[in-house]
Amino acid sequence: MGRFLASSLNLLWKGFPRNYSVGQASKSNLSQLRKRTGVPLKNCREALEKFNNNLEEAEKWLIEEAQKQGWARADKLQSRSMSQGLVGLIQSRTGATMIEVNCETDFVARNEKFKDLVYRLTVACHSNLQKDTYKKSLQQEEVNSLPSENRKLSDIVALEVGAIGENMKLRRAVFLPSSEGQYVNSYVHNSDKKVVIKDCHLGRYGVILSVEKTAGTETTESVEAITTDLAVTGWNTPPFSTERQKKFLFHTSIQPMRKDQTIGYRSFHTTSLRMNDKLTHLGSDGKAKMVDVGAKDETVRTAVACASISLGKKAFSLVEANKTKKGDVLSVAQLAGIMAAKRTSELIPLCHNIGLSKLSVDLSLQRDSYSVYIECEAKAVGKTGVEMEAITGASVAAITVYDMCKAVNKEMVISNIRLLSKTGGKSGEYKFDQC
Repeated sequence: MGRFLASSLNLLWKGFPRNYSVGQASKSNLSQLRKRTGVPLKNCREALEKFNNNLEEAEKWLIEEAQKQGWARADKLQSRSMSQGLVGLIQSRTGATMIEVNCETDFVARNEKFKDLVYRLTVACHSNLQKDTYKKSLQQEEVNSLPSENRKLSDIVALEVGAIGENMKLRRAVFLPSSEGQYVNSYVHNSDKKVVIKDCHLGRYGVILSVEKTAGTETTESVEAITTDLAVTGWNTPPFSTERQKKFLFHTSIQPMRKDQTIGYRSFHTTSLRMNDKLTHLGSDGKAKMVDVGAKDETVRTAVACASISLGKKAFSLVEANKTKKGDVLSVAQLAGIMAAKRTSELIPLCHNIGLSKLSVDLSLQRDSYSVYIECEAKAVGKTGVEMEAITGASVAAITVYDMCKAVNKEMVISNIRLLSKTGGKSGEYKFDQC
């Protein structure tokens, strides 16, 4: 059952029923059940007493109860957006498998338990997908139904959600097989240090590159060298041009990450990127300009933005008890966010001065991740939106929390600053797509 159950069940058990007294638990079974599951002895004893010292039934029941608790917490947290996470990638003689696992904060993404979860999910996916050596692309529902450890991968994720207390999901997986004349290479890009657990590479970006040799003049070594270079450098470049392809004696099959295409080259990233065709704050000469909104209609404009700051256990405890030397952290940060949002046009060049009719900043403590979650809502009746006011309010509130706690922990991390929703104006409604 390993480290996973030891960590997950231990944290989840405190909410379970403890009123079973059918029989006495034997010491040998008690010791074995403790080693298998990792839950406290008292809880193991209760499970054994419930099932009259039947070790297998007691273990099964412990796991089922932990799984129920994990799913309950997962259901409760499922509405919270996830823009962070890790890519896991394994390459063997049969091919390469890559998965994407999302979470809410980069604080959790750097957590060792989360890394271990991504590693185990990657291994499980590779074990399942390599059984049939053809290209596969599995979206969320399919990949979560794959079996591992006598259960579905979705159950494993749910257990970890219950243990860590943050929304997580196994989003998708891809497998690219190796075959005769087909060369597969892969690479994982990291934003900080390289993370490798056994033969599984973890990081922020992942690339699988497939190259098919179509002429006999290229050696195996030269093709492998080229695939290595392209896997390392090709993740952030557009598809090859026709001119470039003609220079090689082999055909490259490449593909950006899009749901409507077949697999060849696959690049995964844990966040979404959207870009408008035209930047409104640039003139025809490429110089910055302020947009003229005089001809626009006045409509009701709203926007909600969020931010998170990971405090660490010690700083979080002080904030929760309101015992920091600088005073009430949440109240001061709330006031700072409101003041900053009202002065957005003075802080950000080219922003219009807007008369806000409503502005609220709410901060909530997230005990499971030792963090503070911040939401800022702005509202106005005008000719331009209030997105920047909402984002500014959430950001400055997070910065203020950092300032008031930095004497305790200078390694706090501000993350997940983003627009959650907006209404009004010509572009209409927008809502952050967590998928």
